Parts: sequence; C-alpha cells; structure tokens
Amino acid sequence: MNLEVGFFIPSVPPEIAVQMALQAEKDGFDFITCDDHMMNPFAPMQEGSPDYGAHEAWTMMSFLAGATSRISVSHMVLIPTFRGPALLAKMGATLDLFSGGRMDLTIGAGWYENEFHAYNFPWEKQPERLEREREAVQVIRSLWREEKTTFQGKYYQVTEAQVLPKPQQLPTPPIWIAGDSRRSIQLAADLGDGLLVHGHQPHSIAKMHSTLSSMLGERKARFGFGMAAFVVLAADEDEATRKVERLISPQARKSFASAGIRHELNNRIAGTPQQCLERIREYQQAGVNRLITIFIDPEDARIFAEKILPHCR
Repeated sequence: MNLEVGFFIPSVPPEIAVQMALQAEKDGFDFITCDDHMMNPFAPMQEGSPDYGAHEAWTMMSFLAGATSRISVSHMVLIPTFRGPALLAKMGATLDLFSGGRMDLTIGAGWYENEFHAYNFPWEKQPERLEREREAVQVIRSLWREEKTTFQGKYYQVTEAQVLPKPQQLPTPPIWIAGDSRRSIQLAADLGDGLLVHGHQPHSIAKMHSTLSSMLGERKARFGFGMAAFVVLAADEDEATRKVERLISPQARKSFASAGIRHELNNRIAGTPQQCLERIREYQQAGVNRLITIFIDPEDARIFAEKILPHCR
C-alpha cells in the first residue's frame, strides 16, 4: 500500500509517553506526533477524571526523539505564533540534527482562542492568522536554505538572521501545512511539501486532493497528502459507536463539538481489522499517502499494529 502511518501520543504522564513512543517504534509506525496546546481545550476523556492539562509540544517531542532511535517525530500541529518563526526555524534545525534527520515540521494557524488570550499571543480572524502563517513558512524556509535572511513582513521581521548549523535533511526538512479551508490548501500548494487534514470522508478527501493537484501542477507527484483519523476496532459500526460512548465522556464529546471537530470523531476508521484496512485503502485511492492514527483504546493500538499496519506497506 506504500502508506506512511503515524501514531498520535496524547498528553499523558512522561513515563507513559515514552512507553507509547518506544512501542510505536517497535511496532513499525513511521512517525509519532502530538498536538500543540498551551492549555487543554478538551474536557477529560474519561468520566470523572481530572484535567491532566497539556505538555509543551516541542519539548515533549524533542525528549521522545532522544528516547527513540528510528521513528520520525512530528506534531499535529505546531502553531508558529507561540514561538515565532525565526526561533522555530532554529529549534527545527537543532532537532533535525540531533535526531539524525528524523523531524517533519507540521504547522497550522491555531484555533483555540482561549489559549491565545491567556498567554497574550495575538489572535486575529482566520484570514489574518493564515497570512501570519504564510509569512512564518517563508521565514522558516529561508532560514533553513539561505546563509542569511532578511524579511520584512506585516507580522514578522528578521534582519541578517542565520540558522547555523543547518538541518540534516536537504534542502530542508519537510514542511506540512494543516487545514482544510481553501486558503490553507492554497498556502500548502504555494509553500509546503504536504497538506494535513483531519477526519474527512473519502469523497471529501478526493475533492480536496483534486483541488490541490490542480494548484500544484508538476509538483503533485512529490507532494504529500495526509489525514488524521480516530481508529476504533469493533465487530461492527454499532459496536464502535457504543465503544466511543463508553470511552469518551459526554463532556469530552461536547468539547469536540464546540471545537468544531465532531465530524472527526464521526468520520472515523472503524470496524473489524479487515474493514479498517478496506477503509484505509479508500483513503489511499482518494489521494492520502500519510495517515495519523488516533486511538482511544490502547488495545485497539495493539490490534492495529498486529493485524493492519503490516498490510499498509
């Protein structure tokens, strides 16, 4: 099938995160990833559980890169506004070198308004956030490629800035753009190496892939199309629904809905291992060549690694 498959690590205690990363590497996943939040935007997944909070994503993934030896590291997704693109370029080059070229940079404009206000980060309407993101990608790419960079934009400015040493991956580590709006797709086509979307049906993926391909022209053969999806192993769709209702608290499902990602939980990869594999193939036929798996049941991750992952190669 020739599909890159990633394993999402939630905000869990450090010893569990390390165990998950090492297991994902042992099982043959291609990369690990985590989300980037200053504060937890979701209610606890389990009924009655305390709010664990949120780890700082870059620190977490840097530590996990050091704990592993082969698996690549990424994020779902980094917000350049939190760190600034020049610093992020420096951090990225360092992590790519120290990990032996195992870093992918996946960035987005951000959506959880509360954390922007709480941490005094600038919050704008979506078009402005995407323009800010566009400038950030330009700064990062230039700092990785050029000896020195001077950039005078609306949101970011750098003068004779240098990133030395350069990243290990040449000409630069891959830059993935996250988002499914027309503006995000255009940004990915203009400046990215891949597009990452969350929780869509195959027909929707096919439509976005067609739109993206028309923008890319000859570059489409080298361009990545990624999707993140919840994976629920069950005897059938009804049992999968009952499993979700049992494992995810009503509060958490309400948080998903208020964040506008209820469709991600509904548009899951679910069923028996064979049904899940068939669904993954549908996504591949629609254009997906990179998949981030999100498990709500650890046993599902074990079954996926044993019965599904080997057939994704």
